[in-house]
Amino acid sequence: MTCLTAGLHAAGGLLALVFAGEVGRSFLRRRAPSSLCWFVALVLFAASALADAVASLAGWSPWLYRLWYVAAAWLVAAFGAGTAYLVFRRAWAHAILAVLAVIGMAMLVAAARTPVDLAALSDGGPVGGEGWADPGVRAYSPLLTVPGALLLLGGAAASWWRARHPYALWLLAGTLVLSSGGALTRFGVPAVLPVANLIGVWMLYRGHRLAREAHRAHRDEPAAGGPARGLA
Repeated sequence: MTCLTAGLHAAGGLLALVFAGEVGRSFLRRRAPSSLCWFVALVLFAASALADAVASLAGWSPWLYRLWYVAAAWLVAAFGAGTAYLVFRRAWAHAILAVLAVIGMAMLVAAARTPVDLAALSDGGPVGGEGWADPGVRAYSPLLTVPGALLLLGGAAASWWRARHPYALWLLAGTLVLSSGGALTRFGVPAVLPVANLIGVWMLYRGHRLAREAHRAHRDEPAAGGPARGLA
């Protein structure tokens, strides 16, 4: 079971790296802030998933736990900030990114300074914030994950409302699956996390590819309707 859990985490991390490569190339072509934020989010997703895979096999260390916890919170905020650039005016998106970045840096400093209680992480399985000797670090996580998830969900819903294109439903479903995995882990059902992460990131990847196809179709047929706003 341990090897299966590690394999699922590793598969999710590797898929996120493939996804990040495509989004990174998109950023180099278009220089869109949304693509840069999503690239960062996917690299953080991969780091978090691969840290989970290592912990499943070898157990947690203080710095591995710090990497996992900070990356898991930051990635949701980065997804949300990237989505903000797709649905809001750039000035508003800049402001959202700035606020999330300040909170994220404060969390990083707190995490680096706070001791990790390895006894609370002795089973090496999926965990939450119980590894912190001082619970103050945990206060930063919802300040990043809640607005990040709401922005991602709201952006996908807004895209569906505007374009009625299937890519928005894939993005929405992927976000819900990822969020449910984290929520169930916090409620004491950690076994679903690696499966939810793998399925969720695959759904986001599928939505991204459909959005790219819609963007290309709009470019080829400019009279067909409004733009498909994705990460093409």
